[in-house]
Amino acid sequence: MMEEWSDIDDLIGKVLAGEGSAQEQEKVRHWVEQSGENRAYFENLKTIFEKAASTEIQIQFDTDAAWNKVRKKITAPVKVVPLYSKNWQPLRIAAGLLILLAIGYTTYKIVTPPIQSVAIVSNSVTVNDTLPDGSTAFLNKKSELTYEFNPREKTRKVKLKGEAYFTVKHEEEKPFVIEADDVLVRDIGTEFNLKAYPDKDTIEIIVTHGEVQFYTRNDPGLNLQAGERAIYTKSSKRFYRIEKPDTNVLAYKTKTFSFNNTDLMSVINLLNDVYNSKIKLANEKLYTCRLTANFKEDNAAIIAEVIAETMGLTLTKKDDAIILDGAGCDQ
Repeated sequence: MMEEWSDIDDLIGKVLAGEGSAQEQEKVRHWVEQSGENRAYFENLKTIFEKAASTEIQIQFDTDAAWNKVRKKITAPVKVVPLYSKNWQPLRIAAGLLILLAIGYTTYKIVTPPIQSVAIVSNSVTVNDTLPDGSTAFLNKKSELTYEFNPREKTRKVKLKGEAYFTVKHEEEKPFVIEADDVLVRDIGTEFNLKAYPDKDTIEIIVTHGEVQFYTRNDPGLNLQAGERAIYTKSSKRFYRIEKPDTNVLAYKTKTFSFNNTDLMSVINLLNDVYNSKIKLANEKLYTCRLTANFKEDNAAIIAEVIAETMGLTLTKKDDAIILDGAGCDQ
């Protein structure tokens, strides 16, 4: 009798799943009719399967794999006894409970919303994109971020390498936190720019609207409001407020420049960085010439022409380069 019914759990699983052959169905029916105990065991498993099947989300089971997993969970050596023996009852109850737990866990995993994630990468050009929560990120060149929303933890987490301007859709119950190396930035209803290139020793932030917390896991850091700027030095692990923010920190996004007695070499370097242009100064005498001017222009060539006209320089074009030349400036 032991040999005859040693595979009854497999047969019951196949029959309940609608995969049993006519011969297998008959074998299960015959086993059920042998005793009230067998019938109760079968009805118990049938109830479990019917409840699982009645949920709104239908679960597709690999029945062979499921029953095999149940067997593996019973790690202690088990003496095989006839299914009609009373000594078999505890094991049958344990198997039923394991099946119920497995079904419940699988249902939980399916009905729980999945983690939302997205990755954005910019290479030689800037990228403007909308995150799954409705927030936006404007990435400077050579930057990348990953966004993850965990519906169970109700957290929005961003990891940034490079530079990006964030307009955060504030949700009090869903914190928006950016991680950049050691530093964390927590939104408090905000728009801000974060510069965090891995090869640089400093991480810089400027807040344009709202408020942020600029901190690490071991240091509460600084709370910054609109118009305030700060840096974090990785080597010293210290935060510093910057009293005089750089007026051109957002030029990569806005294409707006404000130069106040700025040396011409710094002007040209910034323009080339923002536009991927090739503006060159023909001689070193021009490097320390000073420029005071404001530009709102999305064309580096036009800005170069205005600079040449303003400072009395000559402008020539060679291949894709723009060359500025002149006698230099009186210091």
